[in-house]
Amino acid sequence: MDAACFLLLKIEDPSRARTWLRETLPEVTTAADKSSEQLSRWKTSLNLALTSEGLKALGLPAEALETFPTEFREGMSSRADILGDSDENAPERWEFGGTSGPASQDEIHLLLMLYGTTEAEVSSLADAQRSRLAEGGLRELAFQRTARIRDDKGGVVEHFGFRDGISQPRIEGFREAKHEAPDGVGAIKMGEFLLGYENEYAEVPDPPVAPAALDVEGVLAAQEHRPDWKELGRNGSYLVVRKLQQDVDGFHHFLEAHKSLAVGETDEHKKQWLAAKLMGRWPNGAPLRPGEDVPPHRSSGRGNGHDNNFGFNEKDQDGYGCPVASHVRRANPRDALPPNAQMSLQATRRHRILRRGITYSDESGKGMFFIAVNANIARQFEFLQQTWLNNGKFGGRYDERDPLMTHGAGRLTLPRQPLRRCVEGIERFVTMKGGGYFFLPSIRALDFLARLPY
Repeated sequence: MDAACFLLLKIEDPSRARTWLRETLPEVTTAADKSSEQLSRWKTSLNLALTSEGLKALGLPAEALETFPTEFREGMSSRADILGDSDENAPERWEFGGTSGPASQDEIHLLLMLYGTTEAEVSSLADAQRSRLAEGGLRELAFQRTARIRDDKGGVVEHFGFRDGISQPRIEGFREAKHEAPDGVGAIKMGEFLLGYENEYAEVPDPPVAPAALDVEGVLAAQEHRPDWKELGRNGSYLVVRKLQQDVDGFHHFLEAHKSLAVGETDEHKKQWLAAKLMGRWPNGAPLRPGEDVPPHRSSGRGNGHDNNFGFNEKDQDGYGCPVASHVRRANPRDALPPNAQMSLQATRRHRILRRGITYSDESGKGMFFIAVNANIARQFEFLQQTWLNNGKFGGRYDERDPLMTHGAGRLTLPRQPLRRCVEGIERFVTMKGGGYFFLPSIRALDFLARLPY
């Protein structure tokens, strides 16, 4: 579904909001709806997620909220120091989810996600949902339209011009789409993305729970070792939402100004080469290989955006193809972390996220409405952001950060024979405009929340 919109809502009347939730529950798109037998007849999709303040507003008691992880309860803006959100990216400057304004973190309770195969279908769905909000005790705080961009081969691209969504983790026990190639890491345990299942540590962490006395209708499953509690989190997950504005003109001006450092027969080839080194892939999605200074043609089988079965340890440990500090290598180091390839792959498996972002263009600019699905925000998304993307010492570098996703990386070393090259003065190409942490409940959990007595 290439079109979507996202509504950030505040619960003003809990009783009416619970009624709205009961009425909306049959419209929520489920895993059963996404089966191959059902998918063809669906033109739109609806899902919803709640913040910690939203759960509280619906009537979930404090003793249940305390069973949710600290980072979720604190919220994204309170974790700005961990995420590197400072200066122009500081929470006080955000459009939503920040520390001030009508759509601050404390005011946002619910995220309503509407998708469609066309923008007209999404508009119609949004109009229908908006017409019910006031009666449902809800107030709209912010609204974001989005739409995917596709290239001439139908692949999804982002505003800097790169194929997007290529390297997604495969989840153990789920059907694998035919176009998904292995990435050398293998299928990830379901518990990395769904609460209540075994994770990559061979553990099944206790999901958030609620007092059994509140579950009058017996909607939730009982917790085995504590029968007085019910499993509220099982089959749910957490969403990380970030509106990331991209300075497309600034990015291309930077490439133009630094093309003398690049390799290529023409200025355009040089700029494409430099952009690829910053990203860590060619714009068509093909991985960078040592000694390869032009992108592979589609006819080679590597220029179709699906070549994802590669590592760095054996053939590109020093980054002669894909620079060690490039965005792709930081976001998914695969087998390149010390001390060896096997331990690196194991570590990488424990920090994967499912990316479900979509591009936007509005009056404020253009960028990515980033969405990550993970069962442990601190160990997955926040670790990725703090330890890999923002870490100046990643991969043995001296003071280099992600050249695209962090806020002014400064420099990037490009290994080269006989002498390395260094790209200096890397500017801020991405600006944080808003975000939040959300709990994505299972159908049973939504049903339970809609029946809360308070």
